[in-house]
Amino acid sequence: MDRIKEQLASKSWGKIILMVVLAVVIVLCSFSLIKNHADISRLQAQAVQYDQQYEQQLEENEKVKAILNSDNKDDYIEQKAREKGYVKDGEVVFYDISD
Repeated sequence: MDRIKEQLASKSWGKIILMVVLAVVIVLCSFSLIKNHADISRLQAQAVQYDQQYEQQLEENEKVKAILNSDNKDDYIEQKAREKGYVKDGEVVFYDISD
């Protein structure tokens, strides 16, 4: 009789351990699923932002193409060169250092 009780007790402990292990696995999978969902949402928002930047860059490219195909492209090129710090030959540059 004692042997039967021991077998039943060991079987019930085995079931309890199995249930605990399954519960831990389910909790870990749930956290992983939630994290993945948050990552997907963040990446979708980032993709929308990149699409907007891409569209803005396409518009800017069209504007630059229009300027470069027009008669005042030399003025535009000179303006961009000056913004980058270039000067014409023989030109003297004065910098305003006062506040």
